[in-house]
Amino acid sequence: MPNTQNFQPTSQPTSQKAILELMATYNQRANKAMIEVLEDLDEGELHKDRGLYFKSILGTMAHYTAADATFFKDCFALFCVSAPSNNKIEAMLESPFTLKPEIHNDATNLFAAREEIDSYILQVIAGIEDFSAIQELDFPWGAMKKPVYQFIFAILNHGTHHRGMIASVLDTMGVENDFNGALGI
Repeated sequence: MPNTQNFQPTSQPTSQKAILELMATYNQRANKAMIEVLEDLDEGELHKDRGLYFKSILGTMAHYTAADATFFKDCFALFCVSAPSNNKIEAMLESPFTLKPEIHNDATNLFAAREEIDSYILQVIAGIEDFSAIQELDFPWGAMKKPVYQFIFAILNHGTHHRGMIASVLDTMGVENDFNGALGI
């Protein structure tokens, strides 16, 4: 069941911050709703190779969870006036873009990590004051230079992309799911 509580931005409704807060809140709620669906499935079904790029439902979720943890901890928190503590996020990562095996391979631990990361994302966004500032970030595939809000929006959209893959798999399994709608926020 969708959450019908309306989102209330902490800044001007048309600001870059408000839009990113909205997207992060949407991701948090969509992840929570997806987890509620996944908790009803057998763990073997969650680990089964479904032909996705990251093989399984949990493999796909672990991928975008590790990406969020790494980007927000190692890149976007640097743009905060006062960055939130990243101790819990750091403790989840084996290395950049890789969750520790006890999180990656266990649904309960992965779901708990996802919840923690979603809260951290909102804290990082709240701590950034200038979303228009041009920043350069170095990635394994090369450096990119653009406004902060564009980097953050791209990574928030990444989670939507992978939840869509998971929703498709659930559809083929005959599992009712409706966790990607954004109108209820």
